Amino acid sequence: MYKVMLIDDEPWSRKVIKQLGEWEKHGLTVVGEADDGSEGLRLIEELLPDIVVTDMRMPGVDGVELLLALNKNYPALKIIVMSGYDDFVYLKQAIKSQARDYLLKPVDPIELNHTLAKCVSELNQTPRSSTLSSIRSFLLSDSKFLDQYLEYRNLLHGYLLDLNASGVKQSINNLKQLLEREQLEDSKVKEIERDLTQLLENITGNYEIDVSQWDFPEPSKKSVRDPFHTLNETIGAAEQRYMRLINELEELRSKKHKIDMSEVQNYIHRNYKEGITLESIADYFYISKEHLSRSFKTFSGDTVTDYINRKRMEKAKQLIVEHKLSIKHAAEMTGYTDLAYFYRVFKKHNGFTPGELRKPKD
Repeated sequence: MYKVMLIDDEPWSRKVIKQLGEWEKHGLTVVGEADDGSEGLRLIEELLPDIVVTDMRMPGVDGVELLLALNKNYPALKIIVMSGYDDFVYLKQAIKSQARDYLLKPVDPIELNHTLAKCVSELNQTPRSSTLSSIRSFLLSDSKFLDQYLEYRNLLHGYLLDLNASGVKQSINNLKQLLEREQLEDSKVKEIERDLTQLLENITGNYEIDVSQWDFPEPSKKSVRDPFHTLNETIGAAEQRYMRLINELEELRSKKHKIDMSEVQNYIHRNYKEGITLESIADYFYISKEHLSRSFKTFSGDTVTDYINRKRMEKAKQLIVEHKLSIKHAAEMTGYTDLAYFYRVFKKHNGFTPGELRKPKD
């Protein structure tokens, strides 16, 4: 049987999870409980569980610190996170740490047992590191290349989990340049292809995305004769699949943790004085900037940038006219550090300059 450990500072919460879980049915047994992250880490080292179910809001070592430690020291451990609806920071860390699922409290018994079943299924599978081990074995003679490859691969993995399309494309381009410089023989390119496919499957497996249903063009006959063409097709196919993966994950996460665009609007109202941008807002709500841009445009009729500028301009006019502030101070209080840029945006938005706003009307 596989071993499970529960970490939650509320005894009643651990009791509920023990009652809801169909442990014997899944071939699982709860071997330990802890009421904070520090105790949890100690018991994990002692008991070596296969699955950890943990809360995020705990005193002392909280869920964020716990996940960082587990991801570093126990990468094969299956982690199920529990927390509340508004914990965007915790959700972000859970996904970055490759948590198996993020369960919203109060925990639904069907969702809990479904997640436990998926963990058991993965534990029953062949270890996922086999392909990467194969790559290491035939590249050990060139440790510098191996280090560089693994660095780009790990960055790629992180960008995929962050739904960062531009980061994925940059990592793919870096990998392509690295592989072109090495002029690898076809058999080694095939190993790289298998590894990049495995990386994709590791992530899609966590979200039950059926890659076999994705329709992509078959390799051309030219690639059989031309190793360089083989490399281009390998990298091109990987990029296509990763972009598709980002779209699929984005859709899944938006359904499970749907962001109300009125929350984004309120966030802009509270923070327009700061240097907020489309990218920083997307990071805050942990959605891609592309998804935020589309959703906000549908919701408000404005782009995020236009909406921020309009809010700032409305406030700037109020500060200049009603509060008699200097133009420089009005710019600073609406998030602009560059006065010349403020003038340009103001003129573009209003059709007149801040100075003209102060001129007495005839």
